[in-house]
Amino acid sequence: MTAARPTSLAVLLALLTTILLGGCTRGFLETPPPSGSEDALTALLDELRALSDVAGAEGDIRQVDVKDDPDDWLAEVTVHARSNDLGVAAEVRGAASARGTAPVPGTTLVVGLSVPSGNDEAAAVVDPLDAGLVDVVDRLRTEPFVRTVRADRYATRVTAEGLSSWTEPVRRVRADAGGRAVTVESGESSVEVDAVQPGAALLGVLDRIGARDVHYEAGTRYGRRAQTGPTRPSLRATVGDPAATATTLATTADEAAEDGTAPRTSFSLLGPGSTESTTVGSLGLPLGSAEPQDLEAPDLPWAAADVTAETQAVRALAAASVAQTGVEAEVTTTIERCAADRREALGHEQGTRAVATALVPVFHVHEDAQVPFDRVTATWTAAGLAASGRATGLDLWTAVDPEPHGVAGADIRGTADGLHLHVRSVCVR
Repeated sequence: MTAARPTSLAVLLALLTTILLGGCTRGFLETPPPSGSEDALTALLDELRALSDVAGAEGDIRQVDVKDDPDDWLAEVTVHARSNDLGVAAEVRGAASARGTAPVPGTTLVVGLSVPSGNDEAAAVVDPLDAGLVDVVDRLRTEPFVRTVRADRYATRVTAEGLSSWTEPVRRVRADAGGRAVTVESGESSVEVDAVQPGAALLGVLDRIGARDVHYEAGTRYGRRAQTGPTRPSLRATVGDPAATATTLATTADEAAEDGTAPRTSFSLLGPGSTESTTVGSLGLPLGSAEPQDLEAPDLPWAAADVTAETQAVRALAAASVAQTGVEAEVTTTIERCAADRREALGHEQGTRAVATALVPVFHVHEDAQVPFDRVTATWTAAGLAASGRATGLDLWTAVDPEPHGVAGADIRGTADGLHLHVRSVCVR
């Protein structure tokens, strides 16, 4: 008996090792994709491949972060166009939108459309689901100095050739971008262009002195939403005479800072062959000045818009939702600040929306909250809303095609007190 135990244990360990290293690993160690997502992705790819202007399409479903966020999934799709005509983007967008608000259930759909160069238009990769972004790319790729364009929900970048100066290319990119930020890469240089940065005065200096290895980041614009905290516009460049150039930059206008639309630009200059910054300063300020305390802008004043019609819309839907539960509850309405422009930063929102709120004590009548919960969401479906996600215990619903003065979204949460409902209107200015 004593000799058999190690043998049995060894067999068990060998079997477990085979399972973990073999084809069954996924079942033991990985979170399976959301239900129905793989079939939905296959169907979407088949539809995309059937489009006459599409040469091919492939895709995959993956987790955003296997370790820290295993329940957040992406459905990544790459589509290859047959020709350089970016009109195919509308066909791809139509195929995706025809499958509803969640074309691949339980995932965020990310699409990249690859279009070859031709007819004096640069090659491009663009998110075809964003019609506005497609228009920007369509303009950028016609510029004679642009060789490639890559644009998605996070950033737009162009590679350029033959740039002898920065002033004119930046002007043209800014005009094409329609207020979006675009990074222009040329050789070892990289210049981020937004609606106000970099300014004409700074570009004029860089052109006159023939700066090399120019790296410019537009930083924060006051009143605009940022993915991270506020950042200062910054310039790093290699110049023939850092000290003389710094003296020039110290008296060069920083138009955006002086207009109160962005923090003041910092600069860092290197000499030929140098690997460390030799001269630093702030654009338009005497050398040696302290760093300006201007990263944070004061909150903009807000004047509430008239949302009488919007208030009626959200109150009506909230009241109808409460009525469907069979439990009496008070519906209250208020107004709140909102971002009429999705780029508006917190504290700078200039829009107004109406919000209707109700706490429905469903347990006074129902033993289980599921039945009244389902009645509420059925009411929202009938009103043109669709489930759009979950966050911190909230079930989120969004209007598929919101009316100009109607409901934009709603949420519902179940607690020990009952069902908490919020119905929000569209944001108006």
